Amino acid sequence: MDCPDCAAKIERIVSSADGVESVRVDFLSGSLTAAGKDISSSEIEKLVKSIGYRIAATSRLEKQTTILSIPDMDCADEERPIRLALDRVPTITGLRFNLIKRELRIDHSGPADDIIDAIHKAGFKAIPMKGKPESRPTVPSWKIWTLGVSALLIMAGGILSLYEISIYITRPLILTGIIIGGWHIGHKGFLAARHFRLDMNFLMSAAVVGAILIGEWSEAGAVVVLFALAQLLESYSLQRSRKAIGMLMDLSPRYATIILNNEKLKVAVDEIKIGDTVFLKPGERIPIDGIISTGHSAVDQSSITGEAMPVGKGPGDEVYAGTINADGALEVKTTHAHGDTTLDHIIRLVEDAQSRRAPSQSFVDRFSMFYTPAVVGIAILVAIIPPLMFGADWKDWIYRALALLVISCPCALVISTPISIVSALANAARNGVLVKGGVFLENAHRISAVAFDKTGTITKGKLKVTGVTAFNGFNQRALVSLAASVESHSEHPLARAIVRYAEQNGIEIKTPRNFRAIPGRGAEAEIDGQRVLLGKRALFDEMGLAFGRTDGEFPNVTNGSQTTVIVGASGKIIGMLRISDEIRPEAAKAVNELRKERIEHIVLITGDNKDAADVTGRAMGADEVYAELLPWQKADKVRMLQARYGHVSMVGDGVNDAPALASGNIGIAMGAAGSDSALETADIALMSDDLLKIPWLIRLSRKTRGIIIENIGLSIAVKFIFVALATLGKATLWMAVFADMGISLLVIFNGLRALKSK
Repeated sequence: MDCPDCAAKIERIVSSADGVESVRVDFLSGSLTAAGKDISSSEIEKLVKSIGYRIAATSRLEKQTTILSIPDMDCADEERPIRLALDRVPTITGLRFNLIKRELRIDHSGPADDIIDAIHKAGFKAIPMKGKPESRPTVPSWKIWTLGVSALLIMAGGILSLYEISIYITRPLILTGIIIGGWHIGHKGFLAARHFRLDMNFLMSAAVVGAILIGEWSEAGAVVVLFALAQLLESYSLQRSRKAIGMLMDLSPRYATIILNNEKLKVAVDEIKIGDTVFLKPGERIPIDGIISTGHSAVDQSSITGEAMPVGKGPGDEVYAGTINADGALEVKTTHAHGDTTLDHIIRLVEDAQSRRAPSQSFVDRFSMFYTPAVVGIAILVAIIPPLMFGADWKDWIYRALALLVISCPCALVISTPISIVSALANAARNGVLVKGGVFLENAHRISAVAFDKTGTITKGKLKVTGVTAFNGFNQRALVSLAASVESHSEHPLARAIVRYAEQNGIEIKTPRNFRAIPGRGAEAEIDGQRVLLGKRALFDEMGLAFGRTDGEFPNVTNGSQTTVIVGASGKIIGMLRISDEIRPEAAKAVNELRKERIEHIVLITGDNKDAADVTGRAMGADEVYAELLPWQKADKVRMLQARYGHVSMVGDGVNDAPALASGNIGIAMGAAGSDSALETADIALMSDDLLKIPWLIRLSRKTRGIIIENIGLSIAVKFIFVALATLGKATLWMAVFADMGISLLVIFNGLRALKSK
């Protein structure tokens, strides 16, 4: 392959194959890069050989993620050209833009250099980021200095021109001020023009050049100063939003004290390994997730769970990175490495959430795509039609057209949604509520029904055995031993309660054989050669072990809020264990607050027995109770509620309720701190077990939605008003700049109100 024609021929043949999505052939390097589905490298090799070429070597590029910092990506309008440039890179499989942080996360299978080159060709600088950033983006000091010098020179030129000082003095002063204050705007505008883009820098540059050409030097200078000032203020206000997210990164200390060979050593947090022992003094921030091995203390977990009061902790309790050890010395055995802690998961999820578009943002993007070209088209018509057709003054109508160019910039409109969403996401994270994306935050206000799981959600999930009844020749200890031996291989909350009861009472737990979990019903295993079965009554009915066949009357199978586990062995029922749980004290208050937020229907969905479910449903104030459901039946009930009420949220523990959580319009997982699966499963994760966070979240969603509507409505209204004023000759250039950038600042400050929702 020694010429472009050869490369084109190979590219054409390979791209025509089924399953090939993109192909790039570089004849200089003699390489072929292909991406697609359901096609192997050997198949591509056969295609190349069929036209007379040979592949010398093949390599499969592993998928990877690269994070790039793009300092010049100031506005959502600048995302589009980068996206268009990267659409032509075949190895890219995913793009996630974070305009607030000026970052781009790219999933790809080829070298990152090709991606960076493509971004450079689009007119933007891209800097690879490795690991956690040491600092957050700040406003460059040169922008402040150039703005100050520019403003002084332009003001001096403007004031001197009022006293009719020679234009050979005033105009050089203004021109120097324009160059100093606007060179970076002009540079970006030139790059935009070179790539046929109508971005704000090109529009402002065109307005400045046009004003100079028609002799409006002071107006041109005013445009530069006002635009540069507005950009500076916009950068400062956006920095507040970045700071809200960045504060999460600052929660984890950089150094920690570990105990090694009975000596205390200060090491960097990223050097700590799983299993190391970390020593914590009172008042120190905990550097990494772990379990307390020695000591007692109160731990302030508000940064992770949103809990207002410190929580008492002792040996065996879990602690999280970013929380504060309040008043006791602790030794903590680490369970997670640096970069894999609960705090790290939160930071990643919040950053990913920022890059996911909310529904209103999609509308804004579609609107701005048509708005800017339409207004630029109107500006061209305004500049040429009246002078050509009606003999109007060219200077006057060109001036009006320049004002239209300024007002055609869509920045205020495009920033109106992301700034509100990011502020609300940061506020939610600070309060222990992790929202996976703007779409879930924005749609939370549409919820009309909420379905709650019972165990671990409405109840505390701290199950304990409160009664043991044995019969048919078995005593209580033998009964508990068999039950705990079977359940020792299960992760179900009821199973853990039985095992814990056996351990606390010194009852032997044997190793089970042929263990089998029976979803939604119970479990079975072989213990000492006999088949042991335990679970619900329905399971025993299915197995033919009816209650009427036991010796004597089987007492009180169900009893109010208690759950009964029946135990059978060797073909007969040998007893039962009663297990109880405690309803969360805030459950009824949370339901009342949800009703105040216009939630139509509250439902309790559980796999527990009907009597226990009814007692819990009455205590919390549920409208309906569905009991004795298998996991997939819970999902069916959620779908039934959707058909009846529209938007339904399912609240569960994020593990056992995965099908129901996935079926709801919004799945909310309780107590997600320390639970990787809960963080990954749900759309929204509550880091603590506080049910009152759910009505709080709906209030935040309503407030954020209101702010977004205000921002979009205000932006569009001001734009249309000034389009009309500029066309009628009632708006000056500086007024247009002031209106355009003023409204941008207004929507930013309005969006930041979502940070303050209580």
